[in-house]
Amino acid sequence: MKKRILYIEGNTDGTVGGSYYLLFDLVSRLDREKFEPIVGFHRDNFLIERFRALGVETIVFSNPVPWVPKGFLFRTVLSPLKKLVNLYRGFFVPAREYARFLRDRKIDLINLNNSITRNHAWMLAARRTGTRCMTHEMGIRLHFSKMARFFGKRLEKIVCLSHAIHDNMKRLGVDYPNTVVIHCGIDLERYHVTETPAQLRAKHHIPADSEVVGVVGNIREWKGQVVMVRAAALLKPKFPRLRVLLVGDCGAADKPYGDMLANLCRELGLEDTVIFTGFQKNAIDYMGLMDVVAHTSVHPEPFGIVTLEAMSLSKPLVSTTHGGPAEVVVNGQTGLLVEAGKPELLAAAIASLLEDQSRATEFGRKGFERLNQHFGIRKNIDATMAVYRSVLGLSEAA
Repeated sequence: MKKRILYIEGNTDGTVGGSYYLLFDLVSRLDREKFEPIVGFHRDNFLIERFRALGVETIVFSNPVPWVPKGFLFRTVLSPLKKLVNLYRGFFVPAREYARFLRDRKIDLINLNNSITRNHAWMLAARRTGTRCMTHEMGIRLHFSKMARFFGKRLEKIVCLSHAIHDNMKRLGVDYPNTVVIHCGIDLERYHVTETPAQLRAKHHIPADSEVVGVVGNIREWKGQVVMVRAAALLKPKFPRLRVLLVGDCGAADKPYGDMLANLCRELGLEDTVIFTGFQKNAIDYMGLMDVVAHTSVHPEPFGIVTLEAMSLSKPLVSTTHGGPAEVVVNGQTGLLVEAGKPELLAAAIASLLEDQSRATEFGRKGFERLNQHFGIRKNIDATMAVYRSVLGLSEAA
């Protein structure tokens, strides 16, 4: 009898990031003879139709609306009451509804897609119903709350996407025996070119002889796009026709940072050099246009799926020395690693690759080989299926 697995993506800020695509790759490659997937989101997004096209039941769950007392006096005086009310409305009430869903659908396993710091109502619902529950840990956190620690140690498994994530957990005292590291993999069959480099050059008015570099990722302060902008100012005298692509969405909470980047471009005279593309469903096509793909996070990146996407296109990489990308990029072989937050180092690394095309090509070739050897989707799926079998008590043969 098939085991029913409920996958939950807990992101609610409206942006579609790497966690969504990793979930899609996992579900699309799931052994449907043994497992029946149901996918749940808490925000509508364009990938829902892709899941449904696979024949996967996909649900958008409602989000609790927090209670905010009106007026400064009421907000101040009623602050303790507000916390209690919102704890009830945002945690206990949803947990009750989720528990009913788990019972009605006879869910065997919940695979949460984000972190032990999120999806706590689902974790409580799982405990109420006796449903096995695990999570992927996709972040490098600055701290873990008491609630995260309470639920984390009681989950069946915590799957870290990189050793950097696991090491950070251990450093913060969250070193549980239910934790395992499974590196990301990407499904190359999912990628189809929708816009060629020539089409993108025409679309964004990029001259045919312009060097193109860029960063792919949602516009957020910790992603470090400001480092790329300042590096562009250093590169421009040597490469006057340079174009820098910043490919990614900017949510409402990150708008001040996005505005700061735009203002900085004006101050540095880079209005024609730096191109903000906004959200792109075909972000990997933009990497196909780039001569060098940069990864600029100033806070350690948990893994950096864009590094694998760049490697799939045989693109040379310049990345930071901390976090997951340092496990992916082999310095001096598949790309260059530079200290985070240093525009001068980023600019020097990019310049060295733009000036030495044969070296850049060799980096790209070796990166593609490394991707296939260590980060293919099959390796990731096999390891994840082994976790499922262990959690569900299934034999290897089954």
